[in-house]
Amino acid sequence: MNFNPGKIGFGLALIVGVTQSSWAQTTVRLSDFKDPSKSWKEVGQVWADPSLPNSLFTDGQGSVLVNLPDKKNPGKDLVSTESYGDLELKLEYMMAQGSNSGLYLQGQYEIQLLDSWTKISPKAGDNGGIYERWDEARPDGQKGYEGYAPRQNASKAPGLWQILEVGFQAPKFSASGEKIQNARIRFVRLNGVTVQEDIELQGPTRGSLRSVEVARGPIRIQGDHGPIAIKSLEIKPMDTQAPSLANLTMEVYSGSFADLNELAGKTPVNKKSLHSLNELSTGVTGTSLTKVQGTIQIVQAGNYTLDMAVPNGLGAISIGSESASSLSSGRIRVEKNLSAGSHPITFFVSKPRDWTTQGFSLQIQENGLWPVQLSQPAGNTQTDSDPIWVDTDQTPVLRSFIEMPDRGKISHAVSVSSKAGIHFSYDLSTGRLIRVWRGLFLDATPMWNNRGNGVSRPLGNLTYLNSSSKSDPITGTDSFTPKGYQIIGDGQVRFLATTATGELTDQVQLLADGKGLTRTLKRTGGSSIEVPVLEGKSIKQIRENFYWIEDAGLYLQVGDKSVKPTLNSQGQVVLPFSSELTYTLLF
Repeated sequence: MNFNPGKIGFGLALIVGVTQSSWAQTTVRLSDFKDPSKSWKEVGQVWADPSLPNSLFTDGQGSVLVNLPDKKNPGKDLVSTESYGDLELKLEYMMAQGSNSGLYLQGQYEIQLLDSWTKISPKAGDNGGIYERWDEARPDGQKGYEGYAPRQNASKAPGLWQILEVGFQAPKFSASGEKIQNARIRFVRLNGVTVQEDIELQGPTRGSLRSVEVARGPIRIQGDHGPIAIKSLEIKPMDTQAPSLANLTMEVYSGSFADLNELAGKTPVNKKSLHSLNELSTGVTGTSLTKVQGTIQIVQAGNYTLDMAVPNGLGAISIGSESASSLSSGRIRVEKNLSAGSHPITFFVSKPRDWTTQGFSLQIQENGLWPVQLSQPAGNTQTDSDPIWVDTDQTPVLRSFIEMPDRGKISHAVSVSSKAGIHFSYDLSTGRLIRVWRGLFLDATPMWNNRGNGVSRPLGNLTYLNSSSKSDPITGTDSFTPKGYQIIGDGQVRFLATTATGELTDQVQLLADGKGLTRTLKRTGGSSIEVPVLEGKSIKQIRENFYWIEDAGLYLQVGDKSVKPTLNSQGQVVLPFSSELTYTLLF
């Protein structure tokens, strides 16, 4: 591959020499891989019917890669022409119903790609799992070992686009070729949910390209197990060398300082040299301000971010010729473009009240550098509380505030769980379904910890059906007065309301097979209205009464063949509703 770091529009995007705060959408080409088989094609569009096993459908020519193995064209793995060491990777992919694939880092370590749609307790061989290693010499039943199941099932339905993000540290070797550090998975995020974290890999997983480990290797996508489509693949090498601090000296000023101008005319009561910031100790038993000066050694030019925090105190950073303007509490963040070489740096650490905890926290990162901890305060300064996760056996339905993407909150809301591992939230004041998700239920830490703020947050793979905190009632201009709800059974709730024209019942049932939910609306009186189902930009009919809302990541199935979904001017998928309406959302 010939890469142009300043232009993104090719296959495996090497983000080098430029600073990007977010991933860029990147197409993939078969020319980015060695000798792709005829089962792989470049198409304009791909879709699936989740009821049909091992089937993907395509149309046109374009930049979406699809693997459609058959007897005439058996599947074969894609192996990139480029090799990589440490990296971050983002893959947008689609699985057919019942299909199986895998992403091999360096061709050696497999992250499983699988249709795990309705699994409640996923295993290492499920979507987002780290596949097991294999040893034929072991006894039967023990040949596979050191596989890691995802923490929860954050998968989507077959035929929906999914996103896999991986942080990978390659194994390290001495000059003589001896391995001195194992490979490590820093994180795996599946559809925005962290399902693996800080996993050390003792060796290659089953089906690796080679039995020995290497410092650099290709990206490999399994193609011999079933259909898969790939919309984008982005790779960011994490090979920026970490900066270091040198020539450190400190001066300690006695007294309580809330402003840097108060230092004028003051004489330090303590001075000394430091080998590292972790040696910082004021030597005084009262309030003080410590000024640490030195140089930061930059090996590779880039846009660096320093994050500083002073426990129970104030801090400031200055780099180069710039002066620190003020002392701040909380997180102090400085971003600066630094050339390779040595740059003056100064830290101010003020303890105007509590002087017992010595030192401060300092972290540095860059686009191609994972966060590096340069300093840690002495003692245990951990203030985070243990998370409070809602037990669905004890609390299957929870009233709480809900944070919305538009930054507003819904105060009259209820979230409903099911034993099938799927859940929804409902706005009681408007009669709208707000969101659905798969995986674990709710994190109630913001709600129940300390005084709390009333908010609970979904723990799984979240899809918003409505992103605004100021939506109109489901009945539009017709009046809407909520009258409570009834819990009917597992994942089944009937919501009650009155309108200007009569009574309204809204029954929502999470499906026992874990595929989605069915909603039935009934009302007395009134003319036909349009019910907003979800936000979406396009509707594609897959089969009779069955539609794919691609950008929303959902399927819509309508109960009445005569009822057709349409898009309104507000970017919503709507259905006509007179006296009764039933539809199903699959996710």
